[in-house]
Amino acid sequence: MKASSPYASLMRIFGSSVADQAMLSGANLLIGLILIRYTSETQYGYYVLAFNAMMLATTLQGTFINTPLVAMLPTMNDSTRGQWLGSLLHDQRRWAAGAAVVSIVVAGVALFTGALPAEAAPICGAAIVLILAALYREYYRGILIMLRRPHPVLAADAVYVVGLIAGGLLASQSPLAATVALLSAAVSAVIGGTLLRRVLGDAVDHSAAPGRLRDIARTGIWAAAGGVIYWLFNQGYSFLTVMTLDVNAVAAVAAARLLLMPVNLLVTGVQKQLMPMAAGWLHEHGARKTLMRLCAFSLALGLGAAIYVVIAWVLRHWIFIDLMHKDFAKRDELLLLWSCIFLIMALREPIMLVSVMRQRFRILAATAGVCSVIALAASYVCMQAWGAPGAPFGILIGEVAYFAVAIVLALVEVRRDARHDTRLSPAPAATRAASSSGIDSP
Repeated sequence: MKASSPYASLMRIFGSSVADQAMLSGANLLIGLILIRYTSETQYGYYVLAFNAMMLATTLQGTFINTPLVAMLPTMNDSTRGQWLGSLLHDQRRWAAGAAVVSIVVAGVALFTGALPAEAAPICGAAIVLILAALYREYYRGILIMLRRPHPVLAADAVYVVGLIAGGLLASQSPLAATVALLSAAVSAVIGGTLLRRVLGDAVDHSAAPGRLRDIARTGIWAAAGGVIYWLFNQGYSFLTVMTLDVNAVAAVAAARLLLMPVNLLVTGVQKQLMPMAAGWLHEHGARKTLMRLCAFSLALGLGAAIYVVIAWVLRHWIFIDLMHKDFAKRDELLLLWSCIFLIMALREPIMLVSVMRQRFRILAATAGVCSVIALAASYVCMQAWGAPGAPFGILIGEVAYFAVAIVLALVEVRRDARHDTRLSPAPAATRAASSSGIDSP
């Protein structure tokens, strides 16, 4: 029997997207565990910093280019679309090459002046290579996602993941583990990006003249600003930690966080499926009923996260000592703080969909920005007092503030709906009679 329903096609697309996210997150979790177990804390800490820098670069590129482009592509014919994609590719390469040169100069000055230790030199070089390779892969990956072709993306990402894991295993046998892992990830990214480029074929006009990046700059820069805020909230702590404490503290904080990443995977997967459902509920039933349903999902996610947290806490000695072969200082405090952070995130994300579906992007971006500043400032102060646990404690303060604002914003949407319904509702019969007889209603 042929499944011709558009809903079946939509579910296949979402299924591929969720499977892809699960595969990438699982691979990153596995690489982290391999490096924690078989390498030094210093090498793992450097790997975390370099990988987070790569995430910042790809976030900037993705938000700057993809956010304005996703609304434009459906209105273009094949020829115009190909020219735009080719032109943006040339611009992307120029900007990436320029940023790489600046990064090399900055790293060289830092090494020469002693701001960076000599052991960081090969890691800096490998990180720059990885960032360039990741930008190459993410450009083609973003295009295919925008064109709603998730299956080739899933296949190419599977190849990328195999290379990533192989590189992690190879790195575990090397004294330069971070450098080997980063270079292996760069090779895997180039291979994955090349496969995606071949899938696109003539859809990208590689002979197009550069310059289209200027045409989307006004929209792109605001989207990129939001991406940077998101990165600061989620990953900025690692660079603040190394500046305030040391690279070994980064390893301890990141290792405790790594244990809670399955909660993040659960929330991300549910959120992707929940967004179109919430949009439909909001259109059909309004903000109040939508918020009630989302609160039910919020409680369910919170319960699932809590169960995982309890299991992780009970098994923490086995995980740290037997599985990771590491006994970080204040590991229990770090694990408890990250558990609280991810529990709040699980509760908050569904509730935020009310404001997201109503497109309150400015207030959401402003809120995220303020809460990021609060979180990083609190992390700095707390690290000065308590060491490594101060980093997640500051983030917890920011998350609590963000959660409180998310609830307030959702309730504001409920009140807006109520006022709108009041204005549209017919006047009571007594009021209509009084009005028709010229008598003022009380």
